[in-house]
Order: sequence, then C-alpha cells, then structure tokens
Amino acid sequence: MANPIHKILVIDTDTEIISAVTTALKGEEFSVISSSNSREAIKIAEKELPQLVLVDLLMPELDGIDICIELRHNPELSNTLIVFFSERKEDYSQIAAFNAGADDYIVKPVKPRVLVSRIKALLKRHTSHQVEVEKTKMTGLAIDRERYLILKDGEEIILPKKEFELLALLYASPHKVYTRKEISESIWGYEIFSKNRTIDVHIRKLRKKLGEKYIKTIKGIGYSLEV
Repeated sequence: MANPIHKILVIDTDTEIISAVTTALKGEEFSVISSSNSREAIKIAEKELPQLVLVDLLMPELDGIDICIELRHNPELSNTLIVFFSERKEDYSQIAAFNAGADDYIVKPVKPRVLVSRIKALLKRHTSHQVEVEKTKMTGLAIDRERYLILKDGEEIILPKKEFELLALLYASPHKVYTRKEISESIWGYEIFSKNRTIDVHIRKLRKKLGEKYIKTIKGIGYSLEV
C-alpha cells in the first residue's frame, strides 16, 4: 500500500485519462489532484507542493515542457518529481523532456496498474535518496547530482547547469588542481583560451554563493576545491 502522504498532481486535457489515473492512484492510497489547464496546474503545484507531477507533453497554451521548466524554477518544488505521460514516443520528445528537468517519461497507452507501479518505484527510490541526502545535512559541502543542487552547511543552493557541472568536476577529486584546459574541455567540450573569462566568471559566481574558502586559485594553472 502506498503512503497516503504522497500527493500527486495529474495534468492532462483528456478527462477520461485523468479519471482512470486518479482512480488507480487513489486505489493505492495516494492523494490526487488534477488540472486540464496549464497555468492553473502551475498555480496548483505552487500551492499544494505535490511529491510528484504527472504531466502530458501536449497541452494547450503551455505545453508539458514549458510547465516542467516553470516548476523547476520554483525552489519550493525542487524535491518534486516530474513524470511525463504522453503518446509522443520519439527520441527527441523524450530528450526534450529530460533536458527540461523530467525525472521519467512514460509512453501512453499503459495499463493503470503498470503506471501506478512505475510511480511507486520512482517515489521509493526518491525517498531513499532523500534519506541519504539528509545524512549529509550537517556541516561542509555536499552535492546532490540528481537535483542539480548543493548542500552548504545543510542549506540547499540551486545552481545553473554550468556552475553545477564545474563544481561537480572539482568536487570529484578534492585538492586536485584542475587546469583551465581540463575544465574547459570537460564542461564546455572545447578548450577555452586564457583571454576568454568564461571560466573565471563561473568561478566568481560560485565563490559568491559558497564563500571564498572552498575554491582555491593556483595562479597560471587552474583551480582546486578545498573540502
């Protein structure tokens, strides 16, 4: 039996699908709310803070990708799982969904019992992951790679993608000095020349958010992370 505290928001224009999914989820003791309007759905999510959002890709006004991006910009929804539920099965549709911040992509049609099992498994993994993250919320610096955020002295800080990837690279081998070439090729895919200040700008932004003590500059060579 599912935990009744799990609240799920279903976003779809097909009322029959909403009804079938809602019935299946409520049968497993989930709390379910639904909407067939994109902007209304975003407002509901911001108010109700569901543990999981099940959203169709093809929505009027704002499509599923737009909804996902909006939700991912809200720090209060950083722990919310977003699952796409769509008839579109092309690779590019799924890639777009994951790039927007989706946690899973389920292709319609699917039997309600299978859908519920997928959702339960996803929530179980996520809950286990959260328990592990909570153990790190003491002092110092930790990285949550699944949600693209860091934990600094127990405080969650959401970073833009490139800043996160740069910090994650340094974090992978603390105290190792990464050259500018290594950083640029790992993060941007090509070498950024020394006159280009892109790396320096990202380092400066990270220091502003983390404090000066973590990232050390090795003059003429590169950077290292002190943790």
